[in-house]
Amino acid sequence: MVNTQENLTLQKAVRAACEVAENHNITFNKPIILSNQSNVLIHLHPTSVVARVATTTGTVRKGDAWLKREVAVSSYLAENGAPIIPPSVQLPPGPYEHNGLILSFWEFVKVLEQPPDPVAVGRALRSCHEVLSNFQGELTVLDLFEESQQILTQLLTDKAFSAEDAEMLVSISQRLNNQIKQIQAPMQPLHGDANFSNVLNTTRGVLWGDWEDTFIGPVAWDLACLVARAIVFGTGIEQANAALQGYGIDIDEGLLDLLVQARTFQTVLWNYIIGQHDSQSLERLNARLQWFRKREY
Repeated sequence: MVNTQENLTLQKAVRAACEVAENHNITFNKPIILSNQSNVLIHLHPTSVVARVATTTGTVRKGDAWLKREVAVSSYLAENGAPIIPPSVQLPPGPYEHNGLILSFWEFVKVLEQPPDPVAVGRALRSCHEVLSNFQGELTVLDLFEESQQILTQLLTDKAFSAEDAEMLVSISQRLNNQIKQIQAPMQPLHGDANFSNVLNTTRGVLWGDWEDTFIGPVAWDLACLVARAIVFGTGIEQANAALQGYGIDIDEGLLDLLVQARTFQTVLWNYIIGQHDSQSLERLNARLQWFRKREY
């Protein structure tokens, strides 16, 4: 059954992307939907322009400060030769507000059928971190965990979880908050959402994209993003380990475990939000809750 509201949102996103591009004299034949998850990605074929429209994400994050940070960080990375999907050069990348939606524009890259080599994924992330270590723009510190706590408060108000799971998540949030405040590791600008779905094998090589969660924290956060899914689901372990090997540093296992928990806590909340229009996201939510239940009790 077609979700009418979701369909209307998608149509609105496509219309916003087309109208902003046309206002900047971008001539294209047709919009092609590349992805429709927390954001909608639209290739304005046959140009090299891809619009990214904040749909689900835009219902949680207000304003455009987070996308301004993404464009600033991505522009810096691209200018310094980091392996990323660059902002568009055909028109100013934005972000733009149009008909109640926030969107930005990026370069189209041709994705190969073969998935990226995990060792190369780790190396590419390390290269991005090395460039980012000199980024002087304004970024928040450990912002994503603070955001997770705010989202949890709203979801509890909405009675999103059972009483037992709500109590468990509050307990986890309080414990992780106390432990994260005690982290002594060096901090620097990060990707913030460095999982395998945000890195592509392209004709230009292995490239990282989707920098909208960028913030300042320990590099172990991004490494936790790389491996958390494998640890929780027990699949893709070899891939995750190869990515860590490609990154090539000694890892504080205690810090990594703490941040895997924090990352999984964050993902539980977004699984619920995205799960309102994606049943597979709810399945992943339940699996992550079960992982926490086994750890907590």
